[in-house]
Amino acid sequence: MVRMKKKIILLIALVLAVALAPLAYAQVTQKKVATLGANETIVTPESVLLAGSGGCAVDDFFLVTQSYRSGKTQFFTYDRSGKKGPFEKITPDMLRKGAGFESAKPYYDAEFSQEGIEAAPDPNDPAKQYLEWNGKRLGPFQQILAAYVTPDKGKLYAFAVKAGKLRFLASDGRDVAAEGMPVGVIISPDGTKAVGHCTGHFTPVEGMQLDPSKIDFSTIDDVTLFTIDGRKFGPFGKSADFGEMWFMAGSNDWVFTVGHTAYYNGTALKPFGERISKDNFWIDDASRYAWLESDKLQFSDGTSFPYPVMIKWEKKGGKTTLCWVSLRDNGDVVVYSRTL
Repeated sequence: MVRMKKKIILLIALVLAVALAPLAYAQVTQKKVATLGANETIVTPESVLLAGSGGCAVDDFFLVTQSYRSGKTQFFTYDRSGKKGPFEKITPDMLRKGAGFESAKPYYDAEFSQEGIEAAPDPNDPAKQYLEWNGKRLGPFQQILAAYVTPDKGKLYAFAVKAGKLRFLASDGRDVAAEGMPVGVIISPDGTKAVGHCTGHFTPVEGMQLDPSKIDFSTIDDVTLFTIDGRKFGPFGKSADFGEMWFMAGSNDWVFTVGHTAYYNGTALKPFGERISKDNFWIDDASRYAWLESDKLQFSDGTSFPYPVMIKWEKKGGKTTLCWVSLRDNGDVVVYSRTL
């Protein structure tokens, strides 16, 4: 009986170990590449370079630092052969040819235009308008409030009023209910997804039909989000502190923030210590993400690292790898790398 109890206990322990395995911290690689002298600091990102086109090229690095001594600014360079300097200035010929540690944007950044869009009135009924674009005619509408064409000129998204109500529509035929005044639209990198941002709860057409005494002006700044697939998020009142929304680079996944909370594809992640933005957030799924706070790089598994002097990322096979350079309090310059 005692042996049986021991086996049961061991079995339970094994099951728990397997169940908790996904919570284990992801492996991080790190390498010290230099140690700065007293009062030395790494200069701007334009002068802090690591050679190589991808990942962390820790075996071929080039750093530029500066310090103030006797009222003068002095510069130094570091590479794998050691430290050189001081120099009065850094000239272009001193920089490493072909070096680069430029960081790609973690969010999708594209300009949407109104190119080729025309709002044409119905010659038989001036109260009706049509959207004409790329050989297509959409409508009729009472009012066209906004229209956006994707960078590849392949799709159009618009806000228009039909039968007194706001509609969010796409040139492929999708047409969903919305409300308020359109502020903007974000569109996924492949152009198939879109999210509209509206404020308030009525359009100009609706506003003209409302009794002003019955309008609740405390909700005029409410923010509501509408996806082209028919989902609605909000309204978020002024006190909720709506932030921004964006699609992740190379992905149909999108994020928006309200106060210190981020929503991933509409699902709330855990609250953050401070507001995040599209410039300092990386995510692969609802349990694997990283973000920058004012003093550190934080990962969703609870690990954190000194604030990066520079940071770079790349995504392969659905997994994001971050590579960054940090300066420790003792002057050590360390290159780190880990996947989300």
